[in-house]
Amino acid sequence: MSTDSSKLASLKTYMLIAFIFNIIAIIGFALGGLLEIVSWATWSGYDYYGILSGWSTGFIIYGIVLLVFAGLAVWIFLKRVNPMYKAANTGNVATLKSLNNMMWAILALIFAGVLPGIMLLISFGPINELGQGPPPPPPT
Repeated sequence: MSTDSSKLASLKTYMLIAFIFNIIAIIGFALGGLLEIVSWATWSGYDYYGILSGWSTGFIIYGIVLLVFAGLAVWIFLKRVNPMYKAANTGNVATLKSLNNMMWAILALIFAGVLPGIMLLISFGPINELGQGPPPPPPT
C-alpha cells in the first residue's frame, strides 16, 4: 500500500504540473491569436498600395490557427486534465484509471503544449499500476 501512496503522490505532482502548464498554454495561445488579429487589423489599415496585403493575410490566418489551438487546449483541459487532477487530489483511483488514455496524452502533447503532454505520458504507466498487488516472487 505504501507504493500506491507514493505513486499517488507523484501522480498528484504530475497532474499539478500538467494542470498549470495547460492553463499557461491556453492563455498563451489565446493572447497570441488575439495579438495576431490586432496586427492584421493594424497592417491592413495602413496598406495604401496593396504591398502589405500578403503580410496582413498571414497575420489573420496565424491568429485563427492560434485561437483554434487555444480552443483545443481548453477542450483537453476540460475533458481530461482537470478531472484527472481532481481525481488525483481526492485519491479516486477508479476515476483516475477511467480517464487515463494514451491518445489524450498525445493530443495534449500536440495541441496543449509539450509539458502537459509529457506529464500525461509519464503518468500513464503509474496510473495503470495503481491498485495492483505486488509482483509475484521469482521462481526458485
